[in-house]
Amino acid sequence: MVQLEDLPFVIPLAEWVWGADPSNDVSPHMCIDHLPFSLGPFIGGGCLSQLITKGLGVAIILGSCLNKTPIMANMMQSKSSVGFSRVSMYSESFVYANGAAYGLLASHPVTAYGENLALCLQNMVLIAMIWKFTVHPPIGRHEKVLLFVGVILYVLLVSRLPADLQYLLQASNSVILLYSRGLQVRETFQVQQTGAQSIVTLSMNLVGGLARIFTTLKETGDMAVLFGFAVSVVLNFNMFVQYLMYKENTAKFLADLQAENGKKKDE
Repeated sequence: MVQLEDLPFVIPLAEWVWGADPSNDVSPHMCIDHLPFSLGPFIGGGCLSQLITKGLGVAIILGSCLNKTPIMANMMQSKSSVGFSRVSMYSESFVYANGAAYGLLASHPVTAYGENLALCLQNMVLIAMIWKFTVHPPIGRHEKVLLFVGVILYVLLVSRLPADLQYLLQASNSVILLYSRGLQVRETFQVQQTGAQSIVTLSMNLVGGLARIFTTLKETGDMAVLFGFAVSVVLNFNMFVQYLMYKENTAKFLADLQAENGKKKDE
């Protein structure tokens, strides 16, 4: 009879899920021995906890790959970038890049930081869309050049960052988050509507941040990362509340904008 451990993919997968846990009650072979029976009460507490942690990490990464698509769809439909702070978007992309770079340099499991790369790439697409749909006034060429040069300098700096200074990548994220999300909260408060913001994306950010606090405690225990996610959860909750507060204003704004776009097409 073929044993579960005899299958070619089982041991590498088990080592990925359970191999990084240093505790005595968790090991790849020990946890595999429980799997044929049940994933419920018969699997050891440590094995189950680590399995849930890895599962959450993978789910967060997969979910992050679609995190910004509702905003992109809303922006394509409205043809407007009203309600978005460009500086906030630039800073947020910086936060995601820092998270991915720090996790990579610190040799954290990819399930602990992988979503940062996906979110950073999506933010770059959103920035390009904001540039396209910002017409009063249009985005100047100098701003685009400065951002492009900044990206190149950032990559060069991070690639040469000494090991004893790598913690600055994560330590700076809390400050940048407070600044970037604070700008977005202020922008929303000023215009009294959330524009192309999506309740789906805001909800995913809030739930994902809460889940990341749990996975960070289990996978790395890195307090700098943990504090950053705690700050992110507080700010995301603030933006979530704003969406609900200005829901009627946003619906009216988008309806008026669609009517205006319709008139322009008829002309």
